[in-house]
Amino acid sequence: MGRSAVGRFVLFALIGMLITSGALAFEADHIVSNSENWEDVYSTMLYSSLNGIGGDFLTSTKHGPILLSSISTGKEVLVVTSKDEPFVFNYDSQIKARGFEDAEEIKVDSANLELVKEMKDTNNFIVVGNSYGYNAVAVTPYAIQTDSWVFLANRVNIAEIESILNRRDIGQLLVYGYMDREVKEALEKFNPVVIDNGNRFEDNVEIVEKFKATDNAKQVLLSNGEFIEREIMHGKHPILFTGKENVPEQIADYLKTSDIEVGVLIGNELINAATNIRRSTGISVMVKFAQGARAQTAGISAVEGLDLFYLPTPTLKLDIYSVKYNKASSQIEVTYQSKSNVPIYVKGTLTASSDDDDIKMGDTEPVFIAPSDYKTLVYPDVKLEGTGLKANIFVLFGEVSDSLDRMIEGEFDMGIINVIDKCEVEINSVHYNKQAKKFYVTVKDKSKVDCFVDIELTDVSINGIEQTIGTEGSVLVKGGKKTKIEIKQRMNNDDLYDNQFVNAVAYFGEREETLIKVFRGKFELNVDNLTGTTWAIILVLILIIVIGLVLWKRKRDDEW
Repeated sequence: MGRSAVGRFVLFALIGMLITSGALAFEADHIVSNSENWEDVYSTMLYSSLNGIGGDFLTSTKHGPILLSSISTGKEVLVVTSKDEPFVFNYDSQIKARGFEDAEEIKVDSANLELVKEMKDTNNFIVVGNSYGYNAVAVTPYAIQTDSWVFLANRVNIAEIESILNRRDIGQLLVYGYMDREVKEALEKFNPVVIDNGNRFEDNVEIVEKFKATDNAKQVLLSNGEFIEREIMHGKHPILFTGKENVPEQIADYLKTSDIEVGVLIGNELINAATNIRRSTGISVMVKFAQGARAQTAGISAVEGLDLFYLPTPTLKLDIYSVKYNKASSQIEVTYQSKSNVPIYVKGTLTASSDDDDIKMGDTEPVFIAPSDYKTLVYPDVKLEGTGLKANIFVLFGEVSDSLDRMIEGEFDMGIINVIDKCEVEINSVHYNKQAKKFYVTVKDKSKVDCFVDIELTDVSINGIEQTIGTEGSVLVKGGKKTKIEIKQRMNNDDLYDNQFVNAVAYFGEREETLIKVFRGKFELNVDNLTGTTWAIILVLILIIVIGLVLWKRKRDDEW
């Protein structure tokens, strides 16, 4: 190869490197996210705000041409497109065809980890977990205020995040909200500031206070943290979570004692919560629910809905499965069915109506329900006469026991039953197996009837936070027999050290979906390193080796 050929080869190689790794050298004054992945959308909008340039995002394939109607054609547009999950293919060509000054497209595997490499002068960072989006939303105003990049971390990508941090002269590192254990351990060497109260609403108040320490804002944005919207990503005002239907006490109390005067509600899905805020705290609440129409539909369309990109959030749904009056035991049995994919807490108030009287009762503390499980709450010593019994029920529920932001209510006909439950169950021991990563709770059915059993372990310290864990559904235990009931949970040595004793609760009864009896106890936690199957395999291998040695010795003796 001649010298000129070598030169051309080097030149083309450099050009190729610029194309693949230096695409953001394009001087854009507007950025658009073209991705179905919320992490790409969030990171692109954060990048635009930190760089002081306009930003937008697609919400569907049809949204592509509509969005362009709201952007000036004099803009130079950079499109950040997901390699695997784009809404529109070759979107830059569509933009150029609409007469824009210029357009360029870059493709990313992870905008969160790739765009930060263009922020070479950024030395402040915030790390949140990427399981749900609300923590990322909560820190956005503070991130923009402090010129911080927000990493969306998990146990898979933390090694790359750690590598990026190692190459920066870190000024401030904030770890916000619940984090995978591997993430926390990887970041410890950077001595981060940590905000994690085990309650996302308390964390929210704390990050708002950090924002207000620098900029004593009198206005906040109100959201439930379940979507990205353009104004939310501008970061000009701190964001307070309203809750979905009921305003959590932490938020209401904070608004009452703070100097915040105005709340701007983003979207019209939270009108009920915003109304509760105005009534309970006295601040003025305005609603941003629409924007000017960009696409003509049938007739005259003056406005259209906001561009909202919905984030992954836990599914919280609760049904009242049945309400019964048990005459044999003089108690009301209310059975809830969780249709959530995360544990929830429930606290109900009930007014029972009969021919003669109304009786009010309720729960003094929130009650834990595992995902997709049933839980029966019993109200004893109730005397009701006549037919046509009814119950008015009002229930608050949520992810955290002291932040119940959802509610259901209704009037229900009470079925009348005559049932004596003969089940008698006790817990004998609690073990944790390191290899299986499971708790094993041994229960004994002391009665002669088969019993269904649900197990909960309360106040278990996991990753430094006390939690309740339990079985997802009840387990059948035969009359007079013992059964080991499993609860899956990853625990490291520090967790096991913090839980040398555990509080265990068994809910049990003859009816699978109506467990009306309870056994409680505190037990020493026994830790096993290997499962019974592994021990059996080891013993078999030892036996094979011993037999092999015996046969070899006999053969050798015969040869002599």
